[in-house]
Amino acid sequence: MFNSVLLGLAIVAHSQMMSHGASSVRAPYGSRTLATNSTSTGCGTSPTLTSGVYETTVNGQQRQYTLTLPQNYDPSNPYKLIFGYHWLDGTMNDVVGGSYYGVQPLSNDQVIFVAPQGLNNGWANSNGDDITFNDQMLDTLTAGLCIDESRIYSMGWSYGGSMSYALACARPDVYRAVAVMSGANLSGCSPGTQPVAYYAQHGVSDSVLPIDLGRQIRDTFVNDNQCASQSPQEPAAGSGTHIKTEYSGCSSGHPVWWIAFDGPHEPLATDAGASSPWTPDQIWEFFSQFD
Repeated sequence: MFNSVLLGLAIVAHSQMMSHGASSVRAPYGSRTLATNSTSTGCGTSPTLTSGVYETTVNGQQRQYTLTLPQNYDPSNPYKLIFGYHWLDGTMNDVVGGSYYGVQPLSNDQVIFVAPQGLNNGWANSNGDDITFNDQMLDTLTAGLCIDESRIYSMGWSYGGSMSYALACARPDVYRAVAVMSGANLSGCSPGTQPVAYYAQHGVSDSVLPIDLGRQIRDTFVNDNQCASQSPQEPAAGSGTHIKTEYSGCSSGHPVWWIAFDGPHEPLATDAGASSPWTPDQIWEFFSQFD
């Protein structure tokens, strides 16, 4: 499912790590603020969207995304919304085919999921175009569907994790929380000064985006969320385990979770001897604490 993209990611990391402070052109959704129990304008009306593939134009370029609605969608019920961003050379179809990183099966059919498609199968976010793409999707989704605008989330692996990090930096008043799997600062972080609930996981033996890159972007939100400084324990290579750190002292509503695991550059980490990955459950638990 997660095709071989390691060399390409290494090249991207080298060429883009220091160059992307991508500025964000704010679409209408980008100017809104995070509200408590805020329902979208699409609530209480007949939905204008169904599950399927949609298109929008961003700065002259055609963009696509896949929308997955609950089977028994109720226009009077404000739903949680989760974006799933693909990795380098992955596609929105890969995310959907992988049931949104294994999180969708845990949702009890009570979440709206969206899988955006990146230009050139990546998330360079040149001139803030991918942030603007996200704004336009949100404008369409909140107008046509019943969404709880206080429960909007993003997750992704590798380049997709980097894009989720960029969204937390650029849209802290839109995203309740993000989950970054093996990410780095590849899609920019502008301005990156406001708190957002932040989940991250990274393999200690990641040779594509080394774990120190994940630590660096984690610390953006350790600082922004005013968490107490600490040095999380991490498992030894070959231990077959993972170690989860929940930072203490963070500002109210802005937790930071950091999970270091014994493994390479992979999204769905599994401990030695286990039959299934722990990643989906951890992400779902992190997002669900805001219900």
